[in-house]
Amino acid sequence: MITRQVKHVAVLALALGVVVATVPRGVAAPSSSTIYSFGATEPIDGAVPKGSLTSVNGLLFGRTTTTIVTARPSPTPIGSYGVIFHFDPNNVASSYSIDHVFAGHDFDDGDNPRHDAMTPFNGLLYGTTLEGGTHNNGIIFSIGQDGTNYQVLLSLHNSVGDESHSCFVVANDILYGMTASGGDNGEGVIFSFDPAAPMPTPTATPTPTPANFQTLFSFACASSTGKEPHGRLTLDPDETTLYGMTRKGGEHDLGVVFKFDTNGEIYTELHDFAGGDSDGATSDHGYVVQSGDHLYGMTTNGGHHDDGVIFKIKTDGSSFDLLHKFGETHHDGKNPYGSLLLVGNKLYGTTANGGDNDLGTVFVINTDGNNYQRLYSFGGKTNNDDGSKPIDNVILVNGWLYGMTTEGGALNQGAIFKVNPTPSRSPTPAPRPTPPR
Repeated sequence: MITRQVKHVAVLALALGVVVATVPRGVAAPSSSTIYSFGATEPIDGAVPKGSLTSVNGLLFGRTTTTIVTARPSPTPIGSYGVIFHFDPNNVASSYSIDHVFAGHDFDDGDNPRHDAMTPFNGLLYGTTLEGGTHNNGIIFSIGQDGTNYQVLLSLHNSVGDESHSCFVVANDILYGMTASGGDNGEGVIFSFDPAAPMPTPTATPTPTPANFQTLFSFACASSTGKEPHGRLTLDPDETTLYGMTRKGGEHDLGVVFKFDTNGEIYTELHDFAGGDSDGATSDHGYVVQSGDHLYGMTTNGGHHDDGVIFKIKTDGSSFDLLHKFGETHHDGKNPYGSLLLVGNKLYGTTANGGDNDLGTVFVINTDGNNYQRLYSFGGKTNNDDGSKPIDNVILVNGWLYGMTTEGGALNQGAIFKVNPTPSRSPTPAPRPTPPR
């Protein structure tokens, strides 16, 4: 149970706009990828990040799911809550700063921001939280791209959609997103949010859909749609078609790939995940990336060993193909939870498990399925305070891949890492043929 006194610690930090420099505890030896260990900044820091970083104006921003008091000898959690932080990648140790400490439902603030990166738009960063807000169903918020002027823009509630796991894609000055719950059938929604429209006045009782928020589609239990989407949407260059994935639903209840036409509000299922040796299963919170007429994505499960897959599919739903089955080679990564980063003809990503220490990996693969290579295997706290268990995507900044882990680091509260995107060894050999059953 979290006492009122402890909650006031978080609110005090919020009111004061805590901005403090980190101690150099997060700087690690060359054999570690860690550049910052969560729990190192006093008096309050974030911990257990479950999202990815956002690059704007030379700074990297991120969020964590948990807030901790960094009293020694060990950090003490004060609730889920979480923080927004930023740092300069050229000097992490002296620039890491806390921009906002979430205060939770009791203060009509957000709580427990989850996957994905915040969305830059018109000089602000937009994001969501899974919980908190007036109805404790999550919020939509904004913060300046300098880390100031945090605002709660909207408290979600069940009738319009709640529990948003990811952030937004922008089309024609409108933010589009999804929730994992709520809506007409309680299985999540696709929604639009107009940040320029007048904001509704917060009330204790759910009100009719506000003018700046519109539920466009409600997922259902029926096998004809997916349900419980945890990821972000992807915008086609035509700026009217959105692509996405769901975690569950479809004929096999293992999720689907879909497209949504914002003009006619038409939902079309492109692929129904079936699991097994030749298909994926359960996209936990990932999204698809687009190159030309192909979409690329990952699922946490599926494939020969049920360790997840990388797939591609045409935007019309044809030509579904697996580019890689995780766990087929010695010390390969396993169970990707996040999304891919597309750079030219290369796809970068992370796995939560597998690798040399079974603590996750960073990998690269060509869009044609060739030259899959593990770029890094995480070592965990006992290996030079390295991070472990990354569950979201990486970003490319100044020629380096940056991301976060949920565990590991000096205080085992998670870490920010930096990895070279250039492979240092020959490609992973092709997997051995599967013996006949």
